[in-house]
Amino acid sequence: MPTHTESVVRPFRPEEDLAALVALHNTVELAEGREASVAVEQMEKAVTRPNVYRWVVPAPEENGKLAGYGVLFYQTAERCYGDAKVHPAWRRRGLGRLLIDELVAKATQLGTRYLAIDVAAANQDALRFLLSQGFRFRGDTWALLASPEVALPPPDWPDGYSVRPYAEVGDLSVLTALCNRTFGDLWGHWENTPGMVDEARMADILDNFDPNGIFIVFDRAGHAVAQCRSLASAGGDTPHVLDQPGVVPEQRAAGLHAPLALTTAHWLRSQGRQPVRLESWGDAAETVAIYQALGFVLSEHEVSYVRELK
Repeated sequence: MPTHTESVVRPFRPEEDLAALVALHNTVELAEGREASVAVEQMEKAVTRPNVYRWVVPAPEENGKLAGYGVLFYQTAERCYGDAKVHPAWRRRGLGRLLIDELVAKATQLGTRYLAIDVAAANQDALRFLLSQGFRFRGDTWALLASPEVALPPPDWPDGYSVRPYAEVGDLSVLTALCNRTFGDLWGHWENTPGMVDEARMADILDNFDPNGIFIVFDRAGHAVAQCRSLASAGGDTPHVLDQPGVVPEQRAAGLHAPLALTTAHWLRSQGRQPVRLESWGDAAETVAIYQALGFVLSEHEVSYVRELK
């Protein structure tokens, strides 16, 4: 097989590379123990998203096939997210480094401070590779699932706390300030960048949510101290999404994560009998253990490794 010195990284060309990219993506998924999950129709939509840049490595002497690909998402002025994947038959030939170099160059050109790459926490080869490329651990991302058969207990709120749906609260400034306080220090959120989530952006975000499925927790003094958003399933086997309970730092030891997650999960179940998928960015393992104790089962755990560019 040719060496990486004969390999070239070039920009992705949809008209030439789409089918080969799908094939490579699914081959990598299978090699890493997951199901082949992407169809051509899905990839056609994905490659049209704004602020996303893609590169491929054509497989030398194998016309129409790809040996690797890279993708970069410009999330904020401070952070880009990237990914680089290499076909199992082409690994340990330097292609991953070539792709990382492209991601770094583009993220630097865009003026961002961080390039982040998320990988499965159990993928030790990938973690060692990222360390060798100057990346360092920054945070965890998690996904947990509660099947319809799991009997979730009713929420048990600590004394002095109450919860109301955003449909009743209706105060955009309260929710905006609360999201910035609850997520600002948890890696992976837009709120990591001060000023990024203002009221105008929050209004845009809320267009995707039912205000009855957004919950705000108040303390005895009437201060908003926690929040959680959710997306009901569109039907079929698609799970409901419980979009991470967020608690302000000074209240994280007050026992609010469990009743807030349960309040939201029970509302989602009232919308349809689908699994509930709880997604979390930046939470510690101790917080995730709270959700597991309620009956949620861990389905995904990735770690975010970051390279500082300036």
